[in-house]
Amino acid sequence: MELEVLQTLLTGDYTDLQKAIEKEVTAPKTDEFVKQYNVATHDIADIAKRPNKLVTTEEGTSSVPVARLSVPMQKRIVQMAVTFLCGKPIQLIAMPKDDAQKEFVAACAKTWDDNKLDYDTQELARILFTETEVAEIWYVEDAEEGYWGDGAMASARLRLRMKIVSGSTDKLYPVFNNVGDLIAFGRAYSITVDGTKVDCYDVYTAENTIIGKKSAAGWDVVPTPNVLGKIPVIYYRKPAPEWADVQSLIDRFELLISNSADTNDYYGSPMVKVTGTVKGFAKKGESGKVIELENGADAQYMTWDRSPESVENEFKRLRSLILDMTDTPDISFENMKGIGTFSGIALKMMFLSAHMKASSNEQIFGKGIQRRINLMKAAIGKINTAFEPLAAILSIKPKFEYFIPEDVEGKIDALMLANGNKPILSQETSVRLNPLVTDADAELARIEQDKANELPSGLQ
Repeated sequence: MELEVLQTLLTGDYTDLQKAIEKEVTAPKTDEFVKQYNVATHDIADIAKRPNKLVTTEEGTSSVPVARLSVPMQKRIVQMAVTFLCGKPIQLIAMPKDDAQKEFVAACAKTWDDNKLDYDTQELARILFTETEVAEIWYVEDAEEGYWGDGAMASARLRLRMKIVSGSTDKLYPVFNNVGDLIAFGRAYSITVDGTKVDCYDVYTAENTIIGKKSAAGWDVVPTPNVLGKIPVIYYRKPAPEWADVQSLIDRFELLISNSADTNDYYGSPMVKVTGTVKGFAKKGESGKVIELENGADAQYMTWDRSPESVENEFKRLRSLILDMTDTPDISFENMKGIGTFSGIALKMMFLSAHMKASSNEQIFGKGIQRRINLMKAAIGKINTAFEPLAAILSIKPKFEYFIPEDVEGKIDALMLANGNKPILSQETSVRLNPLVTDADAELARIEQDKANELPSGLQ
């Protein structure tokens, strides 16, 4: 949509504006993706898709429940992808040259910390990898006295806040121009007022935030100037959920497990095959149980020695394919218990595919994080106009550090080797890094006291 068309619609009928915005957007299949993600709504659990079994006996035909076993593979795939991408906090990399720039960077870092973005970033990634779209909406609110501390921000009376909105609860309508820039964002949702459901439709632009509530008379619209000067929305979208390429394999895996469970129900407990006439059975709980047979009659257990090998092999192949095709490391206890200790480089090789996947996801997710930082910079420049020039010239970049188990011993050995096997830590530093020490200063004082109390070697 062209900006001129949008501006014309903004001054016209609100319903026409909504229709024009929604016409620009192709909504993802959010409901389908959420259904696949939630284990209780898998197809295998749907009685219409996996009906009960009809069994006919002398008494008639009856419906017998069948096993419907859902496996949360999608959750496993998503959680691992989130952890490897942003399980470790994203670092803000900047090179401030003077005190003003340092204060500006500190204001950005405070905004990041106060909004708990290290945690919200993981939630954003989880929703994006599951539902394929998510947005963060920024707004300003009054800051309490002393919120910004001393320095250039001391007089600022506003602060930044953020909330997450997703397609599973709201309808998200990003509007882009012909070069791919976001020029407006629509959000349709519902609230409850005095027990009554009220439909809402908000539109965000660089100039205004328009809050719309539907009433019996139509839409009540309240435009508010956007003090940030930018669209206060960061929109994330990817083509498909993390498990899309293996959904059919997961369906087959659940079907095999459910069928296997049904088979065990029928054949897991031994059955008795009798030839001839049975005169009597032992009572339940009776020791030395005996079945009394007529002359010439015979009784044998019907047992299933083992499940078909082809079924077991298919289980293994499916599980391996699901994990391999989604670059999801198999860190189950059974798989890891016999591995032993690995060096740092060996650990990196073990998780190479997961890191390659995280790098691919960073191409999409990282752009959103950079837009977030740019929005924070611009907003802080508006909150404190003295910082406004810095928002344009000072670069702040996000740095992702992909998750990997720490090989501390290997790192220390490498540093010792590079240092000619000389000490690389002072005693004070090692004490402060000791997780068993709660008060490093007191511990250091005790060490010095112990040294003072030691007798000279000749007097021992």
